[in-house]
Amino acid sequence: MINLKEHFKLTAVYTAFAIFPALLQLIVYPVIEGRARLGPVDFGYLAITEAIISVVFLICTFGMASGIQRFYYDHKSSEQGYNRLVSSVLNGILGRGILLMGLVLIMAPYIGQLFPQPDLQDFGRYGPALVIAGLNRSVIATLLVLYRNEKRLQAFVIVSFFSGILRSGFQLAGVFLYDLSFIGYVYGTAAGGAFLSAALVAYTYYKSGFHYKRTLLKEIHKFAGPMFLTEFIFWGLLFADRFFLLNNPEQLGIYDNAMKFAIGIQMVIQGLTGAIQPEIFRYMKDGIKNRKSEIRTMTNLFMAEATGIIALAILPVMIFIHLFYETDLALSSGIIGILFIRFIFRALYQVFSWPILFEKKTAVFIYINGIVLIINLAINWLLTPVIGFYGAITAFMAAYMFQIISLRIIQQRMVPVSYNYFKVFYFPLSVICSAVLLEIVKVVFSISPFIISPILVVVIFAGLAFLYREEIPKLAGRIGFR
Repeated sequence: MINLKEHFKLTAVYTAFAIFPALLQLIVYPVIEGRARLGPVDFGYLAITEAIISVVFLICTFGMASGIQRFYYDHKSSEQGYNRLVSSVLNGILGRGILLMGLVLIMAPYIGQLFPQPDLQDFGRYGPALVIAGLNRSVIATLLVLYRNEKRLQAFVIVSFFSGILRSGFQLAGVFLYDLSFIGYVYGTAAGGAFLSAALVAYTYYKSGFHYKRTLLKEIHKFAGPMFLTEFIFWGLLFADRFFLLNNPEQLGIYDNAMKFAIGIQMVIQGLTGAIQPEIFRYMKDGIKNRKSEIRTMTNLFMAEATGIIALAILPVMIFIHLFYETDLALSSGIIGILFIRFIFRALYQVFSWPILFEKKTAVFIYINGIVLIINLAINWLLTPVIGFYGAITAFMAAYMFQIISLRIIQQRMVPVSYNYFKVFYFPLSVICSAVLLEIVKVVFSISPFIISPILVVVIFAGLAFLYREEIPKLAGRIGFR
C-alpha cells in the first residue's frame, strides 16, 4: 500500500525547495524593476539572455539529467559502477562547457550581429557570463536529479536553498553595485551560480573519484541523445516566441515577465515530478502489470496536485504583479491565467512519457516533438507579427494539444499502462479548453482579467471536487486529517 502521509510530506518538501530559487527570482524582479531602474525594454533583453543561458544549459547537460535518473537504477548496487557513472557524467558536462566557452570567445563579434538592438550586439561583453551561468545550471540541476533519485533529501534541500540565495543575492548586487542594466543582472547570475557549482564539482570528485568510462558513456549517450534533441525542441517551444517578438522589446518584456512567473509553475511541476517519478520507476521495475493499482493512484495524485496548485497560484500572482510593478510590466498580470494553464500540458507530458523513458525507447520523442516544434514555429511566424503575444499563446496551445494527444496514443501502443484516463487526460484537457474559451471572451468583450480568472479557478476546483469526491474523504482519513 502507498504511504500517502510520506508521499505528501516528500511532495511538499521536494516541491517547496525545487521552486525556492524561482520564488526568490520573483522577488528580485520587482526590486530591480521601476521607473528609475529596469523597464520593459530591459526585461525584453533579459528574455533573450535567459534563452541563451537555457541553450548553454541544454548543450552542457546533453540529456544527462534524464540519463543519470534512469541509469542510477542500473548501477546503484555497485559502488564502482555508481562512481564511474557520476564522475563520467560530470566530466562530460564540464568538457562541453569548456568547448562552448572557447567557441563564444572566438565567435562573439559575429553572434552579436544577429541582434537588431545595439545593446545586445556587444556579445563579447556578456556572452562568456551566459556560458558560465548555463554551465552552473547544468551541474546543479544534474546533481539535484541524482540526489532526488537517491532520496538524499538533506542534500537536495541544501543545494536548492543555496542555489536560490546565491543567485538572487548576486543578481541584486550586479544590478545595483555593478551596472544598472541587464548586463549587471547577467554577471550576477553567473557569479552566484559559480560558487555553488564549483563546490559541488569538488565534492563530487572527492566522493566518486575521477573516472571516464567510455563504454558506459556510449550506452548513456544512446539513451540521452534523443533526450537532448527532445529537450532542444522543448527549448524552441518555450523560447522561440521571444525571438518573434524581438522587434517590439516592450511587448516582449511584458510577455516575458508573465512567462517568468509561469516558469515558476514549471518548477512546481518539476518538484512534484521529483517526488513521484522515482516511485513510478520503482513500481515499473517490479512490473507494470504487477503494480497497476499503485501506478494509477500515483498518476491520479500527480495530475490532481499539479492542476490544483496551478489554479491556486493564478490570483495571488496577478495581484502581486498589479501591486508591485511600477511600469507597463504590470500589464503582464492580465495573461497570467492562460500562461499558467499551459503547464497542465507539461504535467500530462510527464505522465505519458514515464513508461517510455523507463523502457529506454526515447527516440520516439524526437519525432513527436519535432512535429510539435514545426507547428509552433509556423503559427508564431504567421500570427505573432500580427497579434503580438497572443500569437505566441495560440502557437503553444495548438502545438501542445497535438503533442499530448499524439504522445498518449503512442505511449499506449508502445508501453501499455492502465491509467484512469478521465482523471489524467480528459479532465485536464477540459480545464485547458475552458481557459482558452474564457480568454477569448475576455479579449472580445474587454472584460477585466480579475473577473475572468476567478471564474476559471472556480471551474477548476469544482471539477476537482466532483472528480475526486470519493477519494477526498479517504485521503483525509489516511493522512490523519480526521
